[in-house]
Amino acid sequence: MPLSPFLSLALAVAVTVGSAQSSGCGRDIPSKFPSPGSSKNLSLPGADREYRLYIPATYDKNRPAPLYFSFHGASKDMLEQEGLSQFSNPEFNKDGIAIYPNSKNGYWLSNPNADTSSPNDLDFTNDLLTHMEELLCIDPSRVYSAGKSNGGGFTSVLACNATVGSRFAAFASVSGAYYDNDNTPGIGPCAPAQREEGYPFLEFHGTIDTTAPIDGNDSKNPKLPTIDILEGWAEQNGCGHDAKWATNETVFTTPLVKHAVWNCDGKQGIVQHYREGDNGHCWPSTVSNDDYTSNPDQCPLGKYVFNATAYIFDFFGGYRLETQLVDRDHL
Repeated sequence: MPLSPFLSLALAVAVTVGSAQSSGCGRDIPSKFPSPGSSKNLSLPGADREYRLYIPATYDKNRPAPLYFSFHGASKDMLEQEGLSQFSNPEFNKDGIAIYPNSKNGYWLSNPNADTSSPNDLDFTNDLLTHMEELLCIDPSRVYSAGKSNGGGFTSVLACNATVGSRFAAFASVSGAYYDNDNTPGIGPCAPAQREEGYPFLEFHGTIDTTAPIDGNDSKNPKLPTIDILEGWAEQNGCGHDAKWATNETVFTTPLVKHAVWNCDGKQGIVQHYREGDNGHCWPSTVSNDDYTSNPDQCPLGKYVFNATAYIFDFFGGYRLETQLVDRDHL
């Protein structure tokens, strides 16, 4: 599989330190969990919230593994997201644990239809991450979040939260639906915790997306332009207000795909964006997926010229939390 065009940028900022480990290391896999190489639907104890868990065939209780969260889109669910994102596919994810949380009512916090009652989605994600680290051998410096549509927007909301967002090393959003949440209870303005690594953010968006338009909209539930989100994350990473990309290169010509990169405060490629010509509200894939079969008007090509999942794993592979290791050294 060819590497994505930005892999060298991501690897340039990788932290070359030893692995941290969670308290679950050395423990046998709980009997209720899936066996290695498979997935299973589960519930978070005491929370009445569901998730789907995948444990790779290579899992070793004594070797800390990365953990990947994948959030579904509005009105979708954890099963659909597993098939769409392919985070359980060893072709892309060779040794990581993947988790697909379910929202309360089909919508994630940030969407106006989301259930905001306590504990909200941010609390649920924080508790679910703690639960995983207590029961499985996870490297807490390699925890990542990605999502589609409303799940992509929630990934940005997650990164903005100083409590739970600081536990994730990098973030990716596919066809993200971004709402103005400055005055939304439980969210408020974007205020991530300060950390040296910054907040790596990768975004994919189709130019003919009418569900979450790349340039935003003024509908009943207005969505922000994608560039506002990208420039916001560039600013959070030290690029300054309304920072423009450092490069914006053509990576495919038919259809036209542009790749924009922001280099902020010495962090090369900390924010990146793929602008997908002739693609709509779809998870880019070189083979057909549920988006292309169920939504052909948005995804007229039937498949795409690159696979977003491969690019996401390349991007995630370049980042880990050095602060997690520092904290452990001072326990």
